[in-house]
Amino acid sequence: MELEGKLVTVIGLGKRTGVETVKFLDKQGAKVIVSDTRSKLELEEEIKLLQNYKVKFDLGGHTVDLILESDLIIISPGVPIDIPILCQARDKGIEIISEIELAYKFCKAPIIAITGTNGKTTTTTLIGEIFKSTGRKTVVGGNIGRALIRDLPYLNEDATVIAEISSFQLEGIRDFRPKISLFLNITPDHLDRHGSFKEYIKAKRKLLMNQNKGDYIILNYDDPIVRGFADNTDAKVIFFSQQEKLESGIYLEADKIIADLRGVKEEIIDIKQLGIKGPHNLENALGAVAVSLLMNIEKEMLIKILKEFTGVEHRIEEVAVIEGVKYINDSKGTNPIAAIKAIETFEPPITLIAGGKDKGSDFSDLAEVIVDKVEAVVLLGETAESIKNSLTKLAYNNIYPVETIQEAVKVSSDLAAGEGIVLLSPACASWDMFNNYEERGEKFKEAVREIHSL
Repeated sequence: MELEGKLVTVIGLGKRTGVETVKFLDKQGAKVIVSDTRSKLELEEEIKLLQNYKVKFDLGGHTVDLILESDLIIISPGVPIDIPILCQARDKGIEIISEIELAYKFCKAPIIAITGTNGKTTTTTLIGEIFKSTGRKTVVGGNIGRALIRDLPYLNEDATVIAEISSFQLEGIRDFRPKISLFLNITPDHLDRHGSFKEYIKAKRKLLMNQNKGDYIILNYDDPIVRGFADNTDAKVIFFSQQEKLESGIYLEADKIIADLRGVKEEIIDIKQLGIKGPHNLENALGAVAVSLLMNIEKEMLIKILKEFTGVEHRIEEVAVIEGVKYINDSKGTNPIAAIKAIETFEPPITLIAGGKDKGSDFSDLAEVIVDKVEAVVLLGETAESIKNSLTKLAYNNIYPVETIQEAVKVSSDLAAGEGIVLLSPACASWDMFNNYEERGEKFKEAVREIHSL
């Protein structure tokens, strides 16, 4: 792709993706416009990061005449593909792509792409640690860590890219083709963005649309939707399963992970030896084993990291044990299924802190699990009332509404009364009260320390 002299508009100046995209485009000699609905004051920090780059800013809205002169439009993940200005640009025949598509066009290294509703970050990080342990040049990024555009154009064929890919990023791909795609699971999420579960699935499935017979698709056999992705593809399909003994693939037998990828059955590890705990993390480990063996990672090194890796920050992270109460930060639990998995990881009594940005989720299944396993629920954020309504329909009334995360921790600590678990697993996004789930998790941990004067 030739960018020199081209007029390229970046829509959405996110600190990570947008800023890095602008820097790359400027280095390639493109004439860059940044268009964002936020004001100069709101974007002060991002603009400062670009003070040494040639950029024209179009802020506080999208100037139609300016943007429709573009040769290329690059959208940040937070920008829906169907906003009016993009519809107009599409009608005019202007190419619109996402940052990961741009990065792919300049990347020589093989890409391993991980997606799914839950478990992406843990699995991506685990695979990254496995590859790094072998001494291979490894870049981990995408929907976590660094934007892919920051590293991919400068890698050679000897490197490996481990990329967490979200449905938002996939909306804007055209040619993006990973060497290996890993699908962990699909359950309803981001319905406020995609409009329906069907459209969400459609966005996820785009990850495999360009793969061919030289590529691999790793699928969770236990998820019927994901299993169905094996149809109508030229790529080689590898299944993994917790529930079924497969003829080939990665599966469990007598509490051991078994691999049979090339007609040779071999035991990898006893699941009790895994550093990450819980059935949801077993799913993540199975996917990581499949990727590692396909990429010829040494078995000894694979086993070593599977034992040592204990998870990622903000995902079922133990913060502290104080006066008999264990505080767990699961701020990464941004949908009901993730919250259910977190609750099922622990034995009662559990005090749950939940609520946040409304993504159009259905909380009825979560409510049933709460009734069965949770002593009390502390609710905050946009969805507090929706979650409360789902619970009261089941005659569950041990509900405590609060306004802040600090208040939530204080109330939960009092309710726990010296035993059990205080679990932050919001089942919702964070954007109603925080910049991201990381900030929400950090504020939770700060509140735990402050309340107990740690």
